[in-house]
Amino acid sequence: MTETVDRLAGIRPTAIARRHVTQAAGGAAAAFASAALIWVCRLWDPSVHYVSQLGATGMPTAPVFNLALLLLAVAAVLVDRALHRIPDGAYRVGWPIATTLLLCGLCFGVASAVTCSPGCPVPFTPGALPQDLVHITFAVIGFLLAIVAMGQVALVRRRPWMRGASVFILVAVGATSLTGAMLALFRGDTVLGGNLEFTAATLAIAWFGVFGSQIASELRKSTPDGRGF
Repeated sequence: MTETVDRLAGIRPTAIARRHVTQAAGGAAAAFASAALIWVCRLWDPSVHYVSQLGATGMPTAPVFNLALLLLAVAAVLVDRALHRIPDGAYRVGWPIATTLLLCGLCFGVASAVTCSPGCPVPFTPGALPQDLVHITFAVIGFLLAIVAMGQVALVRRRPWMRGASVFILVAVGATSLTGAMLALFRGDTVLGGNLEFTAATLAIAWFGVFGSQIASELRKSTPDGRGF
């Protein structure tokens, strides 16, 4: 009788642990799928130079691109949920990394629902609509929060290889984004600038996939039949 009770008592913790593993793995898969769909859109219409233009009203790529943004939002939220399984403080730098991911996911969720107008004009310029301000604001904040999350993970001493990957992607995203911004500001090569923006976006999205995979692996080892934290 005692053995049966002990076995039943262990079922729920095991099920919860596996659910969090599924959340982290699902988040990783959603992130990689998001990156793939964005490049499908890019190849579909190579004339588009900047990422958000793919989701603008009237663009044939809009449904697929906005699905990609939604998948990215789902990825961030799923990894956020999975992180709650790990003991408090393990992934905290200033504040919980899960909080950064949740806010990031919410921003991309809004950006996927509120698209920019045709041509995706810069807010407060001729032809720009309120939806452009909403979309670009949430997309930019989401991107910045993704960079903040990378920086937080880069400071966590828990997994050296993940720290290294976060530092590498953080530097690469910063360099490509800055170069692309400078080209746009000084009216340089728009094709190169666009390619750099797509590269920065892809690297940032791929980071979510890598981090989600890392968390899934860590949680898998923490199940009763694996190793603890």
